Amino acid sequence: MSAVSIFDRSLQRFVACVMFACLPVLACADEARELLRRMNVALAERNYDGTFTHVRGNVAENLRIVHRYKNGRTSERLVSLDGSGRDFIRHGNELVCYLPDQQTVLFERRAQARGLLESVPAPDETTEAFYQTPAVESVRLLGRRAHLVSLMPRDGYRYGYRVWIDDRTYMPLKTELCDDRGRVLERMTFTSLTLPREIPDGAFEPSVDATGYKQARHEPHVEHDGLSANNAPAAAWVARQLPPGFKLTQRGSQAFPGSGGPVSHLVFSDGIASVSVFIGGRGAQAALPPTTEAQVGAASAFAKDVEGHPVTVVGEVPARTVRFIGSGVGPAAGGPSGGH
Repeated sequence: MSAVSIFDRSLQRFVACVMFACLPVLACADEARELLRRMNVALAERNYDGTFTHVRGNVAENLRIVHRYKNGRTSERLVSLDGSGRDFIRHGNELVCYLPDQQTVLFERRAQARGLLESVPAPDETTEAFYQTPAVESVRLLGRRAHLVSLMPRDGYRYGYRVWIDDRTYMPLKTELCDDRGRVLERMTFTSLTLPREIPDGAFEPSVDATGYKQARHEPHVEHDGLSANNAPAAAWVARQLPPGFKLTQRGSQAFPGSGGPVSHLVFSDGIASVSVFIGGRGAQAALPPTTEAQVGAASAFAKDVEGHPVTVVGEVPARTVRFIGSGVGPAAGGPSGGH
């Protein structure tokens, strides 16, 4: 037998071993992807009425969620059962927020109809380079059979998720947001959950009397060519450094109450986590004082002044991520360094 034949057979055995070794990993990723896909469909298209506890750091809040999907239209209501009494009601892409603690009603028309319960994006071939997908575990929770799906970060630039998905309904019974060391930053756990066939219109009426409340309106996303000359278009701004896996996924502008006009808006994502960058017009007041960092639970913020423009970076990512992105945000060539 020639040395070439021996080498070829050895190479074939090596390739076969690598392929078989990868099979469990691929199977884990495929099963996790399918479970998360079914969960997101259930969140969007099932009728459900439940109460859950949301824990962020040392602060816990009890809430009720009512969700109806009827004739292709979604209605939702999320209400705090604790002291604040905040009530959020959504019909399609129209959201009304009743804020008794601020004596305010906020009206928002969203460019996309996003649910009041956050979904967890399913991993794909790209995100698997930055998130590990351990084997799916069969568990019991709240007296139900469930599967535990985990997405764990491979570095310190993103958070991980653990989701307990009900075997029968594919609803998330519990979710955890955790750092790269596995420490839990936020937790959501259902304490009761029903899936009624019908939910009446009355379930989406606010629980507070908003007579005398001040009203504010949050306009939807608009393209950058609609900005006034007093604000730099989003196309004039870039992030010169990004953490591994993050890329620009959205560019435009956003109007905010009290901002004095639309602000430039950039969104960067790794396919799972997202970071928003807001750039105000020259001389506008920043959301945070210049060169300031803040963190509440899993949410991080970084703000600084760039050539007279307030730049604020926010996202449910580690503080190092918003700081890294924010430190590199600046005007593109021919951008706002001149007259704006």
